[in-house]
Amino acid sequence: MDLRFERGSREKPKGHALLYFNGTNGPDDVWVTYLVMLPISVDVSKYVPPFLMNQMGEFGPKDLSAFAFPPAPEPIESLQFLETLADMRGDDLIHAGTYNSSDIPGGMMAVSDAVQSYAELYANYVEGTQPSGAGETELSSGLGVNEVLYSLMSDGDRLSELTKLVGKLRFAIDGGEDALATEAEIDINLLVSHLPENHKAARLIESVRAEGATGARLADLYLQRCFHLIREDYVKLGEVEDEINTLEKEDPSSEA
Repeated sequence: MDLRFERGSREKPKGHALLYFNGTNGPDDVWVTYLVMLPISVDVSKYVPPFLMNQMGEFGPKDLSAFAFPPAPEPIESLQFLETLADMRGDDLIHAGTYNSSDIPGGMMAVSDAVQSYAELYANYVEGTQPSGAGETELSSGLGVNEVLYSLMSDGDRLSELTKLVGKLRFAIDGGEDALATEAEIDINLLVSHLPENHKAARLIESVRAEGATGARLADLYLQRCFHLIREDYVKLGEVEDEINTLEKEDPSSEA
């Protein structure tokens, strides 16, 4: 999404912003929400009763790094008031286009897209301000670009990204690109950490790295396993796991 900064800067986002849309009923029809990029990683599960955790699946992983509230734009009295509010609070002020107030799901999608775009700008800015040699600190703080982006994806988007990363890893291994392969492995492990079940990232990576048809087939099966887990398709999950077990028994070198 194209975010137009009217206060603040794309190069140095503050991590908190008033995001507004123009409505369809004239220049005074203004709708707004508030974006927040948390400066620390939060494990939501520590603060939510266990019986509510199942209802939080749409948040993705148990940590919450960036969000907008309200999730769809709400009306505000005027753009002038919003500008004054942004100046008073020191917020970025961002224009994100138009919004049809009768299409609430569309508004929620637009806000979600804006959160992801703003989070990427913020993560790039934070990453660029890290001193030389601070890579480990950055990774442990959870403020890397991919950490933020993976935390905002839906499970379906994460699986699509996982498929791309597996392809990237295969390409890197086939081409002897060690640095690229290491980067892909790090991203795979990071992404899988944002999935709700044990998706066996290590075995997926080992299978991609294995030579021969058995390794390639196991890699495909471990990837299928991830999809079946997310979709809770336990019949197909059982079939895939049976085939994995059969292949690993036939080829002991492929076992974990």
